[in-house]
Amino acid sequence: MITLPGSGTVGRAKLAPFVLRKVDNAMPFQAAPNIAQVRVEGTVDSQLTINDLYFELSGGGITPVNLATLVTAVGDWACSNLAPNLSEDWFCDRASGIDLGSADGAAFSIPVGCAGGVTSEAAPNNVAACISIRTASRGRSGHGRNFVPAVPNAAITLNTMSIGFMGGIVSAYSLLVGAGTFEAGWQMVVLSRVSGGALRTPPLAFPVTSVLFTSASVRSMRSREIGHGA
Repeated sequence: MITLPGSGTVGRAKLAPFVLRKVDNAMPFQAAPNIAQVRVEGTVDSQLTINDLYFELSGGGITPVNLATLVTAVGDWACSNLAPNLSEDWFCDRASGIDLGSADGAAFSIPVGCAGGVTSEAAPNNVAACISIRTASRGRSGHGRNFVPAVPNAAITLNTMSIGFMGGIVSAYSLLVGAGTFEAGWQMVVLSRVSGGALRTPPLAFPVTSVLFTSASVRSMRSREIGHGA
């Protein structure tokens, strides 16, 4: 309850006409030259799952052609290497990518269409396997992570993931690491946009050197709960 001069005490609903709307504080576009963001989108129990990966192109600018090649490769990777480790309840819908170097840069999207390969009910939607994406740089700026969805219940004992499941996820993500290893001309990176609370100009891209689990415990991603998605 809030007291206004001359009006007595009122609730938030009655106060609404007196409150100015929050000013839009959306972040302005921040160009990251030669960086592509590739998104793997899926669904589990009708809820959207999203995992973002970042790649840097060497020796030239991003074009619709080389972006399409990268996105198609990531889509194939999601079906051939990631999905076999996940519950059959997960379905990979599409892979998409954008050129982060320009506000109107290239974009490409391709339907994928494959399901998880493990015959086991998925853990609840908010349960995820958090894989750490590492670089040669210390601190938060040099680390990334993905919250992998649809962990098979058969791979979890209480809150602990099995060694076999974690090994499969690490093996899948390791295929993305290295300059030109996954796709010629591209290298997976961790993109750092902010330092000390201020935007980097331009953002820094740290080449990924390894992927690993820092803990065998499952993590929670509340935005994937029923009614939220992603």
